[in-house]
Amino acid sequence: MSIIKEVLKAISNYPGGYGAIYEIIYNENANGSKSKEQVLRTTLSRMKRKGLLSGKKGVWKITKEGEELLKQKKTAFFKFPKKKSKNVTKTMIIIFDIPEKERICRDWLRSELIGFDYELIQKSVWFGPPLPKEFIKYLDDKKLLRYIKFFKATESDII
Repeated sequence: MSIIKEVLKAISNYPGGYGAIYEIIYNENANGSKSKEQVLRTTLSRMKRKGLLSGKKGVWKITKEGEELLKQKKTAFFKFPKKKSKNVTKTMIIIFDIPEKERICRDWLRSELIGFDYELIQKSVWFGPPLPKEFIKYLDDKKLLRYIKFFKATESDII
């Protein structure tokens, strides 16, 4: 499920503030990863601009348009199982430029990268551990690899 649908689902079940939404989506306290916080804040802002959410005095609510989007069929993307390990070395930078007309693909990829423990460095630039070969193959099958570049790096390479 894309982060947009995750936010809509969370808010439809419990209208609340940013901290509550963060905890529902990421299953952790709101003082977690800075990249996750930024992704969620940006997503909430975009969703409000598009009329999917309304927010007043720090409380977010789903609109009729948001409810309609939530009722639509789930995206046809596979959700990859994640294996979080504290000893995994982050050695990959991923940069992507997926066109606006394929926003659902872009949102899905962001959601997957977060699940693979990637950190947002800059808009559409992510740093994290090597991705499973099955995931890369899936990206190729979905014709997304043409929009994505992979670079090897270490944390010390990132200034």
